[in-house]
Amino acid sequence: MASARLRRAFRYPDDLEDDEYAREELDEEEQERVIQALKLLNDRRNSEYSIIFAAIPLLSAAIYLPPMLSSSSATIDRCVALVSVLSLLATAHSMGYLPHRRRDSKSKRRMMDSNGLTQAQQLLPLVNAASCILLVLIRLEFPSKESWFSTGLITSSVPGAILATVWVARRVMLSVDIKDLENLRYNYKGA
Repeated sequence: MASARLRRAFRYPDDLEDDEYAREELDEEEQERVIQALKLLNDRRNSEYSIIFAAIPLLSAAIYLPPMLSSSSATIDRCVALVSVLSLLATAHSMGYLPHRRRDSKSKRRMMDSNGLTQAQQLLPLVNAASCILLVLIRLEFPSKESWFSTGLITSSVPGAILATVWVARRVMLSVDIKDLENLRYNYKGA
């Protein structure tokens, strides 16, 4: 006998009371404890990811400091470096300081929505994305002869790549919403 398969005996559903895999329903207090523990874990993870994904653009901005500070850099290289640094700072700001909550569609047209965001804060990601596209277009149109890197097109696309990474991270963080779990609570009231 190379391998023996052990089978469990069939039991009717009412016979499963003493089964180790049987599960009782959660009462209201247990539901609240589980939901609060999940909220705490989710908030902790979101704050960790916010710090990490806000630090990445700040560290990436260091590659643009030499052409900004060098007197031998061309004006176009300095401008591209400046816009790149500003874009990376805006990306870090959007990850670190803009709230990670879902927006209601009703509050889009107000001057300030329920999260306290002004229209300028709401437009920051759009302006940032436009500046990332502009950086690549400028580098395609005006390739630098004496580039501070031999890969000028790659370095001008770094802010866009980091913006896309941070955008995906924010979307993943928003996809885990404990409020949806709160709505699934039992409406059970004990006797």
